[in-house]
Amino acid sequence: MADQEPDYNQQDSALGDEEDLSSENINQGDKNFKQAAEDQISAADNEGQEVEQSEGEQSFPSGLNITIEKPGKGCLTVEATAQDGMIILENVGYYKNIEHALAKNAEKTHERDELYVGPPFGNLDEDLQVLMERYLDERGINAALAVFVPDYIDMKEQKEYEKWLKNVKGFLEA
Repeated sequence: MADQEPDYNQQDSALGDEEDLSSENINQGDKNFKQAAEDQISAADNEGQEVEQSEGEQSFPSGLNITIEKPGKGCLTVEATAQDGMIILENVGYYKNIEHALAKNAEKTHERDELYVGPPFGNLDEDLQVLMERYLDERGINAALAVFVPDYIDMKEQKEYEKWLKNVKGFLEA
């Protein structure tokens, strides 16, 4: 079966009963008012508000745990979320010992929990937040990454699903 994309240029029959808003009557109790073109909401009126995603576009938050290490200097850990083409920083922590940042056993995890690694990102001075964002941007933790991560997650999910299907098929055929 060939992939077919819907023709978005065709008129949707469900929209047939809609009329042009510039000539729509607005019922206000006993009085009917005619809505003029200048009464409609423009893009400028929505400035500062969240822009709705276009149909078919998925926007889901993707958690990021990033570790930046400098040998002999410790490491920074960054907890962030990639969503809507943006990286939203939540925490930036510092560890003298990278083993704490990458805790693989209960002992290191317990030690890590006892350490003070820094305040939540939003509690930092605004100038320090800007400098930290620039530092991360120079290292590729930026809008391009925020766009890439959800696409990568979708691709990986699809590959894992296909692998699972093959495994189940092999099991059922045995």
